[in-house]
Amino acid sequence: KDAVGDTLVSFNNFARQNLFDRINMYSAVIEPDASGSFVGSSYMFATARDWARIGLLYKNDGVWGDDRVLPEGWVKYSTTPTPKASMGEYGAQIWLNAGEKGNPTNRKYPMLPVDLFYFSGFNDQIVAVIPSRDVVVVRLGVTHDEKSWDVEAFIRDVLNCIK
Repeated sequence: KDAVGDTLVSFNNFARQNLFDRINMYSAVIEPDASGSFVGSSYMFATARDWARIGLLYKNDGVWGDDRVLPEGWVKYSTTPTPKASMGEYGAQIWLNAGEKGNPTNRKYPMLPVDLFYFSGFNDQIVAVIPSRDVVVVRLGVTHDEKSWDVEAFIRDVLNCIK
C-alpha cells in the first residue's frame, strides 16, 4: 500500500505498468478481497491467453523478449521447494511437482514431469509450466464436481497430443 497507493486504480496501474503491459497482457483485472485488501495470490481475472503469458514469463526465467521483467533468480527461488514442503510440493506462491527429497518419484502428479510447476486457481483453474517440454498449459472454467476432474490426466493428455 505504501509503495503503490491504497486504491483500486493505483494498484492496477502499478501492476499494469510493471508487469501486464510489459508482457502484452491486456485483459487482466485485479480486485481486492471482501475487506478491501489486495491479496496478490488471488482475485485476478484474465483471458486464458493472458494467463499463458504469465506462464511463458516464468518458463523463460522472467524474461519477455529482451526485457527482464522479473528479478534475476526469482523464478528459480519461487520454484524451489520450501523447507517445510516435505513432498517438494510448494515454492514461493507456486505449486511444484518436485517430489519427496531423495525420492522424486513420490510426488503429487507421478505421470507428469518432475519439473512441472503451476499456479492453481479457484475451481481447479490452472496455469501449468513444464520447462523440459517447453510447454505452458492453461485451463479456465468451472469444475462442478472436483472428484470427477483429473488435472493430471488432463495435462498428460495435452502433452501426449503434442509429442
